[in-house]
Formats: sequence, structure tokens, C-alpha cells
Amino acid sequence: MKSRLIGLCASLFFSVPTAALLWLSINRQLTYVDGGFLNSNYLLGCISVFALIGFVLPQLFPSVLGWLWRMMLKIGL
Repeated sequence: MKSRLIGLCASLFFSVPTAALLWLSINRQLTYVDGGFLNSNYLLGCISVFALIGFVLPQLFPSVLGWLWRMMLKIGL
């Protein structure tokens, strides 16, 4: 259990900036399209999902985060 909590803290180091960049880029795109805006609850939800993946599936978390970064770079976010 202790190692999972340490892994969770380490995963938050990478997932919080990733979630923030994703949230900001989606809000930027929504502003251009229809003037919409996602509130901060979506940011907290994204961080929570990343934390859950990091805690429940610690071996899969780096792959998920790497896939997400590759997709963000591919579409130019």
C-alpha cells in the first residue's frame, strides 16, 4: 500500500501539468468555436481520473500518459 501511495504522488507530478495543458487547450478551442468555457470542475475531474489510473493501474499509467502526449502533439494542442 505504501508503494502505491508513493507511486500516486509521483504520478501526480506528471498528471497535473498534463491535465492543465489539456484543459487549457480545450478551452482555447471552445473559445474560438462557440465562446464556450469548461469550468474548473472538469480540470479537477481530469486530475482525479489520472490519479485513479495511477493508483489502480500503476504499470499502465506511463503508457496512458505517453499516448495522451503523443496525441496532443499530433493534433497540435
